This record gives sequence, structure tokens and C-alpha cells, in this order.
Amino acid sequence: MGHYTGEITRNAARINQLKERIDETVKHRDKSEEQRKEWQEACAEFHAQYNSLAFPGGLEGAYDRIVAGEPDAVEAALCFLECRPYFFRSGYMFKDVLRKTKRAPLNPTQQARLDAVLVAYDKYRDTRKAATDCSD
Repeated sequence: MGHYTGEITRNAARINQLKERIDETVKHRDKSEEQRKEWQEACAEFHAQYNSLAFPGGLEGAYDRIVAGEPDAVEAALCFLECRPYFFRSGYMFKDVLRKTKRAPLNPTQQARLDAVLVAYDKYRDTRKAATDCSD
């Protein structure tokens, strides 16, 4: 795993904490004005932090930085793909990061890392497909 793996893992945990707070407060938002405000604050905090937590260097503009071959963005993308974090919308991000990283200029070591991700992803998709097949 690479340079950004720890940061990505910590940030995913923080996003999950922020999302859990929304999920908890939404249940009571209609009970009082105070509880509605608590829910609104949870939502505001989540949205204020999501961009910076979702991807090292910020999610906004990340895909362009990856395709342009910006070294930090490419390294962050490879780490993201390798550790495959789980948080709100991370599955969609994984597919986007994967698609953009395939288009990025990669050196041989980076290409080997991407190839390993692609092999693992193909196995994952095959396993999911086999689990959902209903044929006897």
C-alpha cells in the first residue's frame, strides 16, 4: 500500500462518523426545533468536511488532477483503489477514480499497481456475479 493509505482510512472513518450523526439526528428532527437544528448542524458539518475528507487534496478537481498525471493525485488515486475505503458514495468514487487512473500517464511501477487493482476488481465482480446468479 502507498503513501496515502493511512490518511484515506482515517478520513473514511471520519466520514462514516459524520454520516452516522446525520442518520441518528434525522430520526428526531421533527420532534422539536432544537432537534431539527441538531440535524441541520450534522448535515452542514458533513457537507463542509466531505470534499476534503473524501480524497487527499480534495475531491473537487481530483479527477482532472489524476488524468493530468499530477504525482500526488496519481499516488492518492492508486492508494484509494488499493485500500478501497467504505464510506458514503465511495463505491461510485471507486469507479470514477478507476476510470480516470486508467487514463493517467503512469510509470511502470504505477501501472503494475493499477494492474493488480484491476485483477482484484475483476475477481470481486466475478464473485458478486456468481453470488447473484439464480441458475440451478
